[in-house]
Amino acid sequence: MRPIIVASLPVYSEKDIHRINQIDADLVELRLDYSKSLPTLSSLLPYKDKIIVTIRDVNEGGINKIDDNVKVSYINQLSKEGFLYDVEASFLEKYNVDFYNKIVSMHYFNSIPDYNIVNTIVTKYENKAYTVKIAVIAKPGYKNFLSNLLFSHENITVLPMGSDPLERIAFGILGSKLVYTYVDNPTAPGQMHYSRAIKIINLLFNN
Repeated sequence: MRPIIVASLPVYSEKDIHRINQIDADLVELRLDYSKSLPTLSSLLPYKDKIIVTIRDVNEGGINKIDDNVKVSYINQLSKEGFLYDVEASFLEKYNVDFYNKIVSMHYFNSIPDYNIVNTIVTKYENKAYTVKIAVIAKPGYKNFLSNLLFSHENITVLPMGSDPLERIAFGILGSKLVYTYVDNPTAPGQMHYSRAIKIINLLFNN
């Protein structure tokens, strides 16, 4: 199955949102944590079918700290309006917000986590989530770690961070659901520009 190319776009102000129609990726991830305040939902509604809304926690790579209560309220509004959004598994352990057909994510920037712990989390959410996403720093053992997860689950996205960006394409070919890329500058180590990723994937899957 062809992986979905996601272009990650930092949102510093609402004017950045209007760039979405100029980005020829399958989906555009709006990284709202790049701003200190969240945009109105009315500014997002025209693009609802094209976007993933992300308010990344600073402990998992976010830029600005958004108060948890504000984040819960915003996610509840996104859920009510039917947006696709990304919420951390660690956040779901603390707050009762909707994750049905949403992206449940985990990010490990410093070390390779315990496989059994991560595997248990994936199993908990994979049947209801849009996908479960695991991003792991490229330290010794990361390829086996991500490969074992990928081959043990169907509804999963695995992302190495800090390695050759082509590795994300490789995991996509092997079954990783989403391939995260960037628009202007990487929002995580190991991303390639979305236009290059689209060209590679189209060459592989359109013939």
